[in-house]
Amino acid sequence: KDAEIFNTMGVVLVGGKSSRMKVDKSTLIIDGHTNLQRAQTLLTRCDVNDVVMSGKAVGQIPDYYIGGGPLAGILAVINAKQPAAILVIPVDMPLLTPDIINPLINHGQKLSLACCYQDHSLPIYLPVTDTLIDFLDDEFTSTRYRVHHKGPSFKHLLKHIGCEYLPTPQPQLLANANTPAQWNSVIKLL
Repeated sequence: KDAEIFNTMGVVLVGGKSSRMKVDKSTLIIDGHTNLQRAQTLLTRCDVNDVVMSGKAVGQIPDYYIGGGPLAGILAVINAKQPAAILVIPVDMPLLTPDIINPLINHGQKLSLACCYQDHSLPIYLPVTDTLIDFLDDEFTSTRYRVHHKGPSFKHLLKHIGCEYLPTPQPQLLANANTPAQWNSVIKLL
């Protein structure tokens, strides 16, 4: 893909605890492929230059701020790779398609603004700006994180940096599979 056209890095958030699922969500299999393989393949079919994983396994970018949630993973990727922009998906949304992802990238690039769907913080397009980095750095050096190990929320981040919320085209495609019951529901939609 042409780097001059896209200039966005795809990021798969893999580092969750999977405590409600009771098994590592990235290893769950659909049609012979794990959720992680499906997420990687999806992003290679989207308007991104490169794909990286945020997580604990070999070859993934580990969180520096342990227990800081998805935004800790995002900050780790930004610090390690210094991309101009990122498109972030969780490993537990196996119904995502390029038709869901690419409009976020294209709209976000046109506006130079964070972009996600209404009522869904992920997937999200994030331009990597000083405002974003400063916000994340401040949050992870705050008393709230240092004492309580509670990272910032997407809602707090997006209120601070600004975000364009697009109408959700097909809400069922944004289904998370965090529990065995949710996983079974997602499987039925395939």
